[in-house]
Amino acid sequence: MSTQLQAVSGSPSLETTNTDRSFVKRWKHKNLFDRGFLAVPALFLQHYARLKPHPLTTGEALFVLHLMEFKWDAKEPFPGYKTVAARMGVSDKMTRRYAQSLEAKHYLRRGKRVGRTNLFDLNPLFDALSKAVEQANKKELPASSRKANKGNTYAILEWYESMIESYNLLSDEEKIELAEWDRTKGDGNGKLSKSDWKGWEKYIGKKPE
Repeated sequence: MSTQLQAVSGSPSLETTNTDRSFVKRWKHKNLFDRGFLAVPALFLQHYARLKPHPLTTGEALFVLHLMEFKWDAKEPFPGYKTVAARMGVSDKMTRRYAQSLEAKHYLRRGKRVGRTNLFDLNPLFDALSKAVEQANKKELPASSRKANKGNTYAILEWYESMIESYNLLSDEEKIELAEWDRTKGDGNGKLSKSDWKGWEKYIGKKPE
């Protein structure tokens, strides 16, 4: 299994450790990639919670990521619920609920096979994601403004990465404050993202515009 995963995932930047953009330089430990890595469209992470008409929950998004690990080619992945549940740290029943919910939202098609695990077709989800991206692009600024903002893209991505890494630097009081802020103003009410919490500025500076 690991051989197949490595062959499909590939590792073009693992060995080239003399560049700051290599995976090893970014994540420090080369052995973390011994079984390959998962290629996830950044736009999935940026849009899953805002998809229309049905956004994905955090649990559903994580379930999708686990299904994606088993998608080695154009064919539908077919991991067992028990396998995914063990990796997510939840019950088999919970993973089935995620699948049922995604199916009800028309983001997933399950193919039943007698005596074997289900096939999971994620094409409906990524069709919806592609449509959401196209609609978002239509609402962007004019070409001249987009060109000016393009150089800021990497700064924003790096800031988000620093935000995730700096969470461990927060004091217990700050973590409680962040949780309360998110509960009253953040994702829970569909208003602001956790990244808008002003407490991050103390550690990583102001969020890029």
